[in-house]
Amino acid sequence: MKTVQYTLPTFWISPLVYDDFSGFDDADHAALDAFTADMVKQHGSCHCCDVADDEGFMTYHDAQPYGVLACDAATFTFFI
Repeated sequence: MKTVQYTLPTFWISPLVYDDFSGFDDADHAALDAFTADMVKQHGSCHCCDVADDEGFMTYHDAQPYGVLACDAATFTFFI
């Protein structure tokens, strides 16, 4: 099975891994929805299968184009 990795905000772990959006505001939801839509468009799915233990504060990450500012981020792996 093929995978792809992205550096994403750690506060996206809960919705991407556990489908738990508690604590998300409208802006957070919009950013994650846009990322998910792009994943489905580009790869056909958006199923997170792992999050690496490499968390750190990052100014530049793969969620930046969706309006997410500098934050703690980690490497997320998705099945494609």
